[in-house]
Amino acid sequence: MLGMATKVVSDYGKVLAQVEPGVYGLPESLLPHARESIRFAILTLLRELGADHQEVKEGLRQGYVYLAQFVGDEEATMVRDGQASVSDGRLDESSTEPAMRIINRIKLDMERAVEEMRDFP
Repeated sequence: MLGMATKVVSDYGKVLAQVEPGVYGLPESLLPHARESIRFAILTLLRELGADHQEVKEGLRQGYVYLAQFVGDEEATMVRDGQASVSDGRLDESSTEPAMRIINRIKLDMERAVEEMRDFP
């Protein structure tokens, strides 16, 4: 169980190393495993690591929170299109409004994950 959790988290870490930080709405298809599998693997490792691994635990907590950035591929496309609309100065409400709703949900999910990690040993 611990070996599999390590592999899942390692695979996820490789994906995180490739994505641009601060980007909202990454496509879920980039994930090497199902979101729930990654979440479970991170929680498993957090439970198993001792107090002398605080730096590793902090990295796991950050990865747990960042998992909220990954959304369905269709939603990721909507976010990308909405952000492009703003960048191009078009401000097309038909693309920016749905994008903003998704981004707001991502922010809320990240806040929830931060709270979960605060309560986690």
